[in-house]
Amino acid sequence: MALEYIIGPVLALLIGMKFTDYKTKNKDAKIAELESKVALIETETPKKLMATLMPVAKAVQKLNQEVGL
Repeated sequence: MALEYIIGPVLALLIGMKFTDYKTKNKDAKIAELESKVALIETETPKKLMATLMPVAKAVQKLNQEVGL
C-alpha cells in the first residue's frame, strides 16, 4: 500500500517531464522555422522594393528633365 503512494507521483512526474520535453522540442522547431522565414523576408524585401521604386524614380527624373528642373 505504501508503494502506491511512491509510484503514483513518480510516474506523474516522469510523464510530465516527457510531455514538457516534447512540447519544448516542438516549439523550438517552430521558432527555427519562423526565424528562417523572417530572414528570407528581410533579404527579399529590399530587392522587391528597389525593383518597384526604380521605374518610378526614373520616370520622375525624366519628367524633371523635360520640365527643366
